[in-house]
Amino acid sequence: MKVDQEITDVIPAMKRGKINSYRPEDIRRWGVARFLQATTVDEPFFGVFPEFTEAENKAMDALLAEGV
Repeated sequence: MKVDQEITDVIPAMKRGKINSYRPEDIRRWGVARFLQATTVDEPFFGVFPEFTEAENKAMDALLAEGV
């Protein structure tokens, strides 16, 4: 694989609220490290889930902030 092709080959961004799937051959072509860097979340997700108690929401937010 050429380095130029690797750099210009764009990895499609993940879409919020949709099922995101990537073909294994695409991930191999892009490289696993580059794929994970492009598709993982960089900042903590702070959401409120109505089925959880306030204490459970706070505990989950703390765990997500720590990167657990």
